[in-house]
Amino acid sequence: MTLENSKIRRIILVEHEGLRIGLRALDGLLDQVAQGEVSALKSAREQVDALLQTFIRHVEHEERILRPVLETVDAWGAARVKSMDEEHTEQRKVVSRLAELDPVSDPAAWARQVRTFGAELLRDMADEEKTCLSPDVLRDDIVAVQGDSE
Repeated sequence: MTLENSKIRRIILVEHEGLRIGLRALDGLLDQVAQGEVSALKSAREQVDALLQTFIRHVEHEERILRPVLETVDAWGAARVKSMDEEHTEQRKVVSRLAELDPVSDPAAWARQVRTFGAELLRDMADEEKTCLSPDVLRDDIVAVQGDSE
């Protein structure tokens, strides 16, 4: 079954919103961890692990449903795919590093690194929404006519 481009866009945007919600939910816990509240560590770690797993599933989903469409959607498709592939490779490395960190040894540093990942993820999603998920890029029609055609 082939999905329409607009449906792909909606699916990815819903996933992005889910990631944003997860990041916002972590915010208060990370504050507590950074302030040395040991009682928040377990919950924060569990939520970070869940967020990282959700993010990796999202990346895999983008590669499965968005990547093939981006390759052929317009003349910049190959560049968009190359950029997405490079970002996903780097993001997987960061996720692996975060998953291996021990928040108990230096809770404040761990919280900072999680926040850095979150900030980078938010920037990446905003950029992706402009460059790859725009209705001008992921169109259901084959030809887009802008302005006067005369």
